[in-house]
Amino acid sequence: MSSTGVRHSSVVCAKSLGLAVIALSAHTLGVASDCPSRPLTAQEGAARLKELDRAAQSEMQQHRYAEAVRDYHEASCIAPDSAPVFYSLGVAHAAAGDFLAARKSLNTADRLQPSNVLPLAMLVRVNFSLGDTEGLKAALREAAKRFPREGNLHATLAQFLAENKLVDLALAESLRAQHASGSSAGSVMQLAVLENTVGAYDDAIRNATAIQQQTQLPEAVRASAAGVAGLSYESTGQRDKAIAHLWEAIRIDPLQENSYLALAFLLEKALRYADAVNVLQEGRRKLPGSTALLLPLGSDLVRAEQYQAGIKVLRELLHLSPEESDAYLRIADAYRKTGRSAEEARILKDLAQQKPDYPMIHLLIARAMLNADPPDYPKVLDELSLAENKAPSDPEVSYLRGRACLAMNRNDEAVAALRQAIELAPMDPGPYYQLGRLYEKLGEKELAKETLARMQYLKSSPSR
Repeated sequence: MSSTGVRHSSVVCAKSLGLAVIALSAHTLGVASDCPSRPLTAQEGAARLKELDRAAQSEMQQHRYAEAVRDYHEASCIAPDSAPVFYSLGVAHAAAGDFLAARKSLNTADRLQPSNVLPLAMLVRVNFSLGDTEGLKAALREAAKRFPREGNLHATLAQFLAENKLVDLALAESLRAQHASGSSAGSVMQLAVLENTVGAYDDAIRNATAIQQQTQLPEAVRASAAGVAGLSYESTGQRDKAIAHLWEAIRIDPLQENSYLALAFLLEKALRYADAVNVLQEGRRKLPGSTALLLPLGSDLVRAEQYQAGIKVLRELLHLSPEESDAYLRIADAYRKTGRSAEEARILKDLAQQKPDYPMIHLLIARAMLNADPPDYPKVLDELSLAENKAPSDPEVSYLRGRACLAMNRNDEAVAALRQAIELAPMDPGPYYQLGRLYEKLGEKELAKETLARMQYLKSSPSR
C-alpha cells in the first residue's frame, strides 16, 4: 500500500459499499436510533447503498464533507456490519474536522475487519490530529503486531510521522518498513535520513553510502544518499569527508539544487567563502532558472569582499522576489563595508517600504544615516523616534539619539539620551565615552573623569 493509497483510500473503500449489502434492515439489527425507522427489503437496501455510494464519492471529491458524512451514516444504518462503510464514514468525519467521531467509526471498521490495514493507518492520523499521543502509539503498536510484513504500510507511516516531527516514532516505523520489505533502496534511504535527523550519524553514513554505491539506482537517489552521508559526516566533525561526499552528490546528479546549497553551507561554516561562491556559481550554470541559489551566492560574494558582484546578484533576486528581506540586508552590508552610507540607508528604506514592520528597520536606517557625509541629523532623529515607538527600551536608540543631539549642540538632550542609554545597557562602554567627552565640552571635569574611567574599566574588564 503506497502513501497515496492510504491518503486517498476513502474513495477506494467507498467503491466497495456495493459489496456490503445485507438483507436485514437497520431496524431489525437495532442500530442507532437516528437511523431511518422504515425497514428496507434486501433489494431496496442494495439499491439505496449504490445510490449513497455514488453520492458520497462525488461529495468527497467536491469537498462537501458534511453531506458525505450524512450519506455514509445512512449507509452504516443499512449495512451496520460493513467495515468499508464505517471506514468511509470515519474518513469523511476526519475530512470534516470531527476527529472524535472519525476515531469512533474507524475503531468500528477495525473491529469489523481486523485484516485490513487502512483503519489503523487512518487511526494514526486521526489520533495525531486529536493530539492523543498515547492513542497514536497504541495504533502503531497494533499495526506492528498485526502487519509486520506490510512494508508499504510502515513506510507510509514513517513518512507521515517524519513530516510531523515525530522523529523517534518515524525511525521505528522506518526500521519496520526496512525489515518488512527486504531492505529496498527506498526504505534504506528513508532510514538513513531519519538516522541523520536523530543523531545516529554512523548508521546514517553506512546506510546512505550503501545506496550511493549502487550504480544501478537512479542518479537522483544516489545523489541524495551522498548528500545524507555528507551531512552526517559534517555532524561527526569530519568536514573534509562531508565536503567530498557533497561534491560527489553534485557529480552524480548536477541538477539537484540542494546539493549545491548544502555544500556551500559547509564551506561557509569553514569560512571558505570564495570556495562557496565557486560552488554556487557552478550551480547557476547547471540550473540557470534557480532562484534559491541567488541569496547564498550574493551573500557569499559580499563575504568574499566581491562587493559589486554580490550587490548585482542580490538585486537580481530582489527583481524576482522583492519581499526577500535578507537580500536588502546583505546589500546594505556591502554598502556599509565600502563606505557608501547613503546607498546603505537607501536600500534599508526600500526594505522599510516593502516590510514596514521589519524588526528595528528604523534603527538600522538611522545608524546608516548617521554615518553618511554629511549626516542629516533631523532626519536621523525622525528615524529614531519611529524606532523608539517599536522598542522604547532599546539602548541603541538612546545612544544614537545622544550622538545626533551632541552633533547638533543640543547638549541637554544629548546628556539625557546618553544617560538613558547607560541606564538601559550599563555594561556598554560606548555611551560612557560619548557622555564623558560631552562633560569635557561642558566643563564638567569631575563628571568627565569619572565617566571616562568607567568606560576604561568596562573596556578592560575580562568579563566582556
